[in-house]
Amino acid sequence: MSTQHQLRALLGLGLLGTVCACGSATKDEFPRTRVTIVAGSSAAPPVTGNPGATPPAATSGTTVAPPPVSPLPGTAPTAPSAPQPVTPGAPPTMAPGAIPPNPAAAPTPAAPSVPMNGALAMDECGLKTDYPGDNYCIKPPPADKGFQLHVGPASYTNPDPQYILRAGQEVTNDFPATSGNTQKQFFYFRQFRMRPGAHHNIITVTGGTGLDIGRRIGTSNHLSEDSPKGNMIAPENKGVGIPIDPNQRINVSLHSINTTDKTMLREVWINFWYRDASEVTEPVQEMFQTGDVAFAIQPHEDRVLGPFSCSLQGNGRMLWFYGHRHANNVRFSAWRIRGAQKDLFYEGYNWEDPMVLEYSSTVVNPKVDTANMIEGGWSGILDFKTGDTIQWECHIVNKTDGVLRFTNNTYTGEMCIMDAELVGVNCGSLGL
Repeated sequence: MSTQHQLRALLGLGLLGTVCACGSATKDEFPRTRVTIVAGSSAAPPVTGNPGATPPAATSGTTVAPPPVSPLPGTAPTAPSAPQPVTPGAPPTMAPGAIPPNPAAAPTPAAPSVPMNGALAMDECGLKTDYPGDNYCIKPPPADKGFQLHVGPASYTNPDPQYILRAGQEVTNDFPATSGNTQKQFFYFRQFRMRPGAHHNIITVTGGTGLDIGRRIGTSNHLSEDSPKGNMIAPENKGVGIPIDPNQRINVSLHSINTTDKTMLREVWINFWYRDASEVTEPVQEMFQTGDVAFAIQPHEDRVLGPFSCSLQGNGRMLWFYGHRHANNVRFSAWRIRGAQKDLFYEGYNWEDPMVLEYSSTVVNPKVDTANMIEGGWSGILDFKTGDTIQWECHIVNKTDGVLRFTNNTYTGEMCIMDAELVGVNCGSLGL
């Protein structure tokens, strides 16, 4: 089995079944589905400006030990309930994209607003539940402008077990769905929103079975994140777009961890905004490389994983980059190697809130200050040519009494994964 397939088998956790797009709703309930694709509301105004592989695998609903520095002394974590099969919803009784009424909610706008100035759309649904994070709910795009992928409970008063995150619990699940577009579309601008407790979501086009690794179409490690930020597309990126086939099979891998003493709710809202196909001249590809998946870092060992590298084919540029790692990481660094020249384009020190850098003619990123552990990276367009390599490494200091291995466990496992989106270039063979 290849390294990439080993990784996908470790990360992929899909087991849920049928998905229904809509259904009946009362009071504080969303339509009776567990994974909802919302086409949007025709009442919303049109978008102005430029709206912007994980296979199904063997395990699901994994529960791991709580972090060693849990704020809950004497509290034992509760094992998660097994995910339940998705039950198809009733015939739709609501307009596509409508939000179920909530008597306790404050008045909300009739449609989502797409920020053009760097601001994040927030608190568009007027939710009033007993769980933190109601303000992360956003409304879907208009039906002709995009669709929303919603992963969450059918009822807030009686949530299904797979959406409950108990104190001290860590879990990763896959949620299969079908995209909301009925014809081939391109998109670029995406809005990611997750309730507190979410560590990351990974969205892939599945399109196959077994170890078919599919294709990534989005990922987020922040509770609120837009890509590109503020829906501000640089001049050189006016022609970029990511294709998606009609009624495309999608998988959402959601990793959550609760380090509080209260029960939390797992819920995600992701908006995909279409681009006019006639304007798309440069397809975008998401890159995902894992480095080593077979390491074993001994208790209290100080070690650098890597450097790893991948060779590049094609001439193009990188749109954004981030380094995925866990709680024992103290530094993630990445370079572009061109002949004898080595350019640092990413250095991050904060594992819990991982920095995402965009590279374009309109972005100025913070400068790296290693002595003072100020993270940052390259500013401007980050170009690549055939023959260049991307190199990255992770500095790990094992603060635990156990061995760190490649797992999703935030505090008792580690990773050194680079993730990016590229135009005109791809990262091929991997050097370990």
